[in-house]
Formats: sequence, C-alpha cells, structure tokens
Amino acid sequence: MKKLDQYLLAFEKTAAKILIIVMIVFIFMSGIARFLKHPMNWAVDMSTFMFAWACFFAVDVAWRNNRMMSVDLLVKRLSPRAQKIIRLINYFIISAFLVYLIIWGFRLTYTTRFRTFAGIPNFSYSWVNVSVPIGAILTLRTTIIKIITELRKTPKKVQTEGAE
Repeated sequence: MKKLDQYLLAFEKTAAKILIIVMIVFIFMSGIARFLKHPMNWAVDMSTFMFAWACFFAVDVAWRNNRMMSVDLLVKRLSPRAQKIIRLINYFIISAFLVYLIIWGFRLTYTTRFRTFAGIPNFSYSWVNVSVPIGAILTLRTTIIKIITELRKTPKKVQTEGAE
C-alpha cells in the first residue's frame, strides 16, 4: 500500500507541474499568436482544462505533505487531547465537504457531457468537470489516512511538576 501511495503522490506532483507548465506555454503562445493576428482560441480552453486538473492534484499533494494553511494560534494552547479532538473534528468536516464535492461533481460532470468547448469542437467540458470528483476522491483518501493515523496516535501526556 505504501508503494501505491508513493507512486500516486509522485504522479500527482509530476502531473500538476507538467499541466501548469504546459498551461503557461499555451497562454503565452496564444498571446503571441493573437498579437500576430492569428488567434489560437483553443489554447485558452485547453488551459482551463489543465488548470482544473493541476489545482486538484496540487491540493492533494499539499494536504498529504501538511502544507495547507492553518490557524492554530488558540489550538496550540490547548491540551494534547483537546488538540487531537479538534483535529479529528476538522478532518470529519473536511471529509463531509469532500463527499459533497464527489457527489455533486459527478452530477455536474454528467449534466455537462454534451457541452463542448467553444474553441475545441468534440471535446466535452465534462473532462474539466470530472477533475472535481476525482480530485475530491484523492483528497478524501488522504483525509481518511490522516483520520486513521490520528486515531492510532496517543496524545502526549502532560508532565506534572515534581514527577519523576
């Protein structure tokens, strides 16, 4: 399972990087082409597609590596047990939101299956929309791993003064 995790993380990192770089190249080329009076309308649509996928891959990578922004000014002052409880509550709230994204993301993907990009005929907009539930599934998997890890940990015991 750890090998699968490593491959999945490596894939997400690499895919996010490549998608962002190609997106930037497409937007730059589109700007130059428009300046030369030969617009590449498809470049903006492909950039939208790549941006959506890159965002969801990057979210999961950041979440796995604990690189998401957090405000823990007050929580750090609580006991280790209270901190654990608050972390678990946060994980369950995040999980509920991700389940919501999965359900409604698949529904949105299905309802937009016949919509195509203006600049790319025969390329369904569903390919952009499916990034929402797929990204949410990946992030939910990471969140479930965090919940399991948190439940297995025992909170640090607070030492009392004079104890040996």
